[in-house]
Amino acid sequence: MSSIHEELNKIRIIDGHEHIDPKEIRKKNKVDFFGLLHYLDSDLITAGMKRGILSQASKLSEEEKAEQFLTFYQKTKNTTYARTLKTAVHDLYGMDDWSVNGILTLNEKVLAATNDEQWYTKVLKDKAGIDVAFTLAYTTKVDFSLFRPIMFLDYAYKLRTLKDVQIIERDSGRTVHTFQDYLHAVDALLNKFVSEGMIATKLGHAYWRTLKTTKPTFFEAEQCFNRLLSSIISEPMSQQESTVLQDYLIHHIIQCSIKYQLPIQIHTGHHETSVSGNGNIITNSNVSDLVPLLAAYPEANFVLLHCGIPYHQEYLSIVKNYPNVYADFTWVYVISPTIAKQILHQMIEMVPQNKIFGFGGDYNFVEGAYAHQKLARKIVGDVLVEKVQDRMLTEKEAVEFAGRIFRENLLELYKLKV
Repeated sequence: MSSIHEELNKIRIIDGHEHIDPKEIRKKNKVDFFGLLHYLDSDLITAGMKRGILSQASKLSEEEKAEQFLTFYQKTKNTTYARTLKTAVHDLYGMDDWSVNGILTLNEKVLAATNDEQWYTKVLKDKAGIDVAFTLAYTTKVDFSLFRPIMFLDYAYKLRTLKDVQIIERDSGRTVHTFQDYLHAVDALLNKFVSEGMIATKLGHAYWRTLKTTKPTFFEAEQCFNRLLSSIISEPMSQQESTVLQDYLIHHIIQCSIKYQLPIQIHTGHHETSVSGNGNIITNSNVSDLVPLLAAYPEANFVLLHCGIPYHQEYLSIVKNYPNVYADFTWVYVISPTIAKQILHQMIEMVPQNKIFGFGGDYNFVEGAYAHQKLARKIVGDVLVEKVQDRMLTEKEAVEFAGRIFRENLLELYKLKV
């Protein structure tokens, strides 16, 4: 191990993006080994496994689930998703027996960890070296000794039925009779989340529509909203018809985020099969489609997640040129270590180091966050060793760079005190 790798392993990480539920929810859901698959589930599905067959709703016995898992694990064990899970269960549970009995034994160990009140602290703080993780768990009620909440705002602009409006009324505590009322309700909702500790907003619409956003007028959006208000409660508005309203509300949420000094995280690039159904329309996620929006709000702070893969060349140009845009390696290392290295090499050469966020595990469970940070530290260390060998950086500069992307940059932008 190089001295650079040794220094990187000492850094206390600020983890910029996870989907880890509060431990009370994990305990309530009785999460077992099959509940830890997350990204590997996507590979199992694309390798031919029936969707949902390993879920808690499945009618299979635990032994039958183990058999199904092993059948498709043999077809996917080459992928980084599989190898990351293997690292997690080996390091944290001592798992080396990839047989039906081995899986069943592991399953009991995971269930025991789910009921361990100290498991999150042991894994995140002690094993992973993560001081705080930003989590998107659809709640602001998180353990602030471990997490800070970020809230999905898609549900505030993905309006298709009257019920969608009623949900915002409920969550904001505001009654909505007009479009202006609705805009005030969205503002009140963000204000409420900020008072509860939210540190950023998240826009994830690339999973269900294009990132292209027009600039409709208030009147155009109001007309669409009024049609929605007058509709039958169960009668959905089409995506094509509701796009004008969605676009206006995306602008409104960005404006509210600026008002509350909240960074705006936006999904770009690759989709996860296990949560996006059979859609996976990757062209919806082209980062270049965001350029008009980025240019319209120079006072905003946009954090573009996932390095835009597979549009990472355009992504590099965008984050280099826009002062209000930040690069974020969330999810990237487990998608492909090779691509991650390529992007990081180019980013070191192109992007000011204060604009790069080096880690977000993007996992549903702490075990995944642990294994992902281990891989991330190795990949970043490997790249920095190469940069030092090429005399592009000194060893001191390399270690400083790592400290910035893994910790200092996030503390600065998100205004954290840890």
